[in-house]
Amino acid sequence: MPHTYEFPSFPVLERLMAPMASAEDAVARLDERLRRSPLAEGLNARLAFGEACAIRLAEGELVHLEDLVLFDAGAYTGPAAPELSSAWQTLRTWRHAQRGDAAALLHGGHPGEPETPATAPERRSGLFYDPAWDQPARLAAWRDVLDDSKRLPPILAAAIAWDAWHILQPEQRGVWRAPLLAALLLKARRKTAALLLPIATGQRVSKYRRHPAHSTGDRLAGFLQWTIAAAMRAGKDLDALALVETLLQPRLGHPLGGSSPAANRSGQPSFDG
Repeated sequence: MPHTYEFPSFPVLERLMAPMASAEDAVARLDERLRRSPLAEGLNARLAFGEACAIRLAEGELVHLEDLVLFDAGAYTGPAAPELSSAWQTLRTWRHAQRGDAAALLHGGHPGEPETPATAPERRSGLFYDPAWDQPARLAAWRDVLDDSKRLPPILAAAIAWDAWHILQPEQRGVWRAPLLAALLLKARRKTAALLLPIATGQRVSKYRRHPAHSTGDRLAGFLQWTIAAAMRAGKDLDALALVETLLQPRLGHPLGGSSPAANRSGQPSFDG
């Protein structure tokens, strides 16, 4: 059976122009602030933790931010939980994506992750994987969508890539990658040079919830709402870090973004919610 994605019609794209312009503006303002901010590295570290929790929440797994921070630092003493382990794996994937080449990660065998030896479909357990899934054909169809959207504005192309990943599902049990791939596309198109936009975090704080029964236009409009919410939330986090720097700098004797023998050796910011 062929795997296809119904590309938005011109009237649908025309209806999305106004929310797309708002999203483009919000994301551009955030990226410009981060390019000039000495707190960019700390903010990106914080965003990675929040996004990992938000991605797992979208999959129905509740993971507390504080638990994930402690687990990542090797200081977690609570009961072991598969949700926490999943969130940590998501965090590792997100961190690598932050450091990696966005365009290369988009076009890898497992989009969003570095190239690794793939598991042959016939060796996968039939309990968790459908042998007739035809992942190569689904992935090829998704890449065709990426090619077809190259001439569209970055935000709209990211929305379509996100929606197509949900529709085509190139990876079994891999829908969670959709916000990461959309964020990578924005970075590959140089819309967000200073960060990976935390789109799942935008989803968490927005009212819109995607449903397969929604029209393509409604789903894409909802995604644009998420990008605006993500940019606003990241901007508030940057404001909070700047305030902390202003309050602590007289005591520390140096800015939080600077270097000092007394600075946190881990390079990670502290998290308090």
